[in-house]
Amino acid sequence: MAKNLDLIIKGNIITVVNQKPRAEAIGIKGDKIVSVGTVKEVEADAGKTTRVLDLKGKAVLPGFIDSHAHPMGTGKNRLGVNLSLVKTVSEALDKIRQRVKKTPPGNLIFCPDYNRQSVAEKRYPSKKELDSISTKHPIWIQHYDGHFSQLNSMAISLLHLTAGMEGIRVDSKGELTGLIQDPASARPLSSGDNFIDKSEAMAALTLVAKEAVSVGITTLFAKEGLENAEFIMKNLKKIPVRIHPMLLCRTDLDKIISTTPPYDHICVATLTDGSIEARTAALYEPYADDPTTLGVLIYSDEKLYALIEKAHKAGFQISIHAESERAIDQVLWAYEKVLEKYPRKDHRHRIEHFEVVTPKQIKRVARLGVALAMQPMFITVCEGPNLDYYRSLLGDERVKRAHTYRWIMNEEILVSGGSDSPVTKMNPVGGIHALVNHPLKEQRIDVYEAIEIFTINGAKIGFEENIKGSIEPGKMADFVVLSDDPYRVPKERIGDIKVEMTIVGGKVVYRS
Repeated sequence: MAKNLDLIIKGNIITVVNQKPRAEAIGIKGDKIVSVGTVKEVEADAGKTTRVLDLKGKAVLPGFIDSHAHPMGTGKNRLGVNLSLVKTVSEALDKIRQRVKKTPPGNLIFCPDYNRQSVAEKRYPSKKELDSISTKHPIWIQHYDGHFSQLNSMAISLLHLTAGMEGIRVDSKGELTGLIQDPASARPLSSGDNFIDKSEAMAALTLVAKEAVSVGITTLFAKEGLENAEFIMKNLKKIPVRIHPMLLCRTDLDKIISTTPPYDHICVATLTDGSIEARTAALYEPYADDPTTLGVLIYSDEKLYALIEKAHKAGFQISIHAESERAIDQVLWAYEKVLEKYPRKDHRHRIEHFEVVTPKQIKRVARLGVALAMQPMFITVCEGPNLDYYRSLLGDERVKRAHTYRWIMNEEILVSGGSDSPVTKMNPVGGIHALVNHPLKEQRIDVYEAIEIFTINGAKIGFEENIKGSIEPGKMADFVVLSDDPYRVPKERIGDIKVEMTIVGGKVVYRS
């Protein structure tokens, strides 16, 4: 064993290692774990310069891993006009008006996190109302899930939106209302992540990195376009959280393939449907509250297969957003066809979200070795108490097939946890709480499984299980310190547990 440890951490160590689930101390040299055991065992390697961090019995877990987030988009949100708490359209307009007064003409007024269900009028501000505030600033209001937006006239003009484009809403006269949904919502999304300059981009990234470590996240999967991904990777030394890149692509796959970034296990990502909240997730039967729509499929079968085949042959891991059953079947068909033609034993191709599913699809995922990157906080933030909002959209039968964690875990499928930030806030403790206290009792999982989803499973889905995700010798010294032991508090109180400290590479990067 290594001598002269740099740091010893004493506490209630929850290792997430089946053979040795608990320990009293961790020995660290440099940024790596070199010993885990009793205090006496670890102190045997202490030297004169060894520092000791005595956590007085506080729970220590491997650092949390958020396996699906959009850090630059989240940062853009944090710098924008926050509409998450407004209760009326008038209140939203007042906040936008105040930002316009401080913003030079021509600069974007980005207004994220709006939820039409939370305002008294149950609607978006109209194009006319936004134009009354300014016709010299592009104004963009974005629904919290990113799949629905309201624009003013200048924003419509800058984006060259026209009637007849898919996802563009028009009124009875055929004129654009400014309301847009999938697939058109991707147009402002892609332009909205562009920043005025590098200093604004850095400010956004810094805000998100600090937010991540404040909730115990030590590794953040960054689902970004190529330009934003390259910016993040160039500035890793300036932020306190580790980044695992996911390159969001639609038309630039050839450019990504021809580029050789300085990181391993490159994951390319795209999306095949929208969101249930926007009624653009692809269902087999119409939405319960809108019988005119089944949602949308963004790709034809042929185009999706061609993209997956090209990425798979190039050696990439593939990540595909598919929220609901019709999109999930399309993705599974394409994965199956590609894997039959070009077998790869350990591909770990991913489906993101996997929200409304069938038992047969779960079995198929297990057979194909597909990994699932899911967002437990969607249960409490997006679907409403007892899944009431989902029930209004999907009906009683389909809501029983929403967020089927117990069924999935029974098939031993690799499931990792994420936030899809900014759709929900980064909050692994909240995610663990949601999994253990699922409103559908038959879909609840146990505490150990829930912790794995945000630790070792997050490492596995990124091919990093040999270096992170559990507390054992040889792995990175990444930890989260909690106010309470999640195994020893009542299950209904897990969500009240606080993050008291976050450690990355043996260095404290956050204290509450």
